[in-house]
Amino acid sequence: MLASTPVRVHHRDSGVTELVLDDAARRNVLGRSTISAIELAVSSPPEGTRVIVIHAEGPDFCAGYDLREAAEGDAESLIAHESNFAALRRAKVPIIAALQGNVIGGGLELALAADVRIASPEMRMSIPANRLGLVYSLPGVRLLVDELGESMTRAMLLAGKVLDANEAKSSGLVAEIAERDELVAAALALGERMAAWSPEATAGNRRVLDVVVGRLVDDAAALRYASFRPGGRLEGSISRFAPIESTRRQRVAGRLRSMVPRRSEKTAARPL
Repeated sequence: MLASTPVRVHHRDSGVTELVLDDAARRNVLGRSTISAIELAVSSPPEGTRVIVIHAEGPDFCAGYDLREAAEGDAESLIAHESNFAALRRAKVPIIAALQGNVIGGGLELALAADVRIASPEMRMSIPANRLGLVYSLPGVRLLVDELGESMTRAMLLAGKVLDANEAKSSGLVAEIAERDELVAAALALGERMAAWSPEATAGNRRVLDVVVGRLVDDAAALRYASFRPGGRLEGSISRFAPIESTRRQRVAGRLRSMVPRRSEKTAARPL
């Protein structure tokens, strides 16, 4: 059996951790060990990780699931399995994907599991499921519909539409387009900016977004109130607009404290 695409993990002092798909010769196909390595790195990232950036070596981001591995093993447990990339959807830190060349099938699932995507001009997204004779899992189709919309999912899944970089950007799937030789640098620069912001606010906003789109159930109000805690980043941000006098700063802090419900007043977490 051919070895699966290895995943290199590199943590930067800036708080950005890179996950690099490193098998350009085989177009970074996804074997079971590749998926497991990605999920492990996302669920248990290096200490100090505030943002994860996923990118790939070679001309293509990912050509999908490793069909050779599927042919020699249990195809059902690998190709479009319902548990694939679940760890990314539950991540505690935001994920950026830098996409170049072909982003196919499982590679597209991986890209869509990220929060923010940056693409090079020649990037192409496709789902050759019908050509391969594959019926996608329910979670896989739900991910496609959530990110692509029903109409585009039908066009790509049923009619084989290939989505180019400009179409992906126009539809909101891609946040920005960067030249191929600047793609990874652009993704890392964005990651470093994000890592410099409040980790509590970033994590909280990510969870509220997941509540809104139905990925999880959480107390969104409690997440918001937590950002008003005394001594937090928000208190410091507001205080910078106040005069230097300590009495005024204390008044600002007092107002923030008054906005945080007492434990007995908080609404118990319940499904929204």
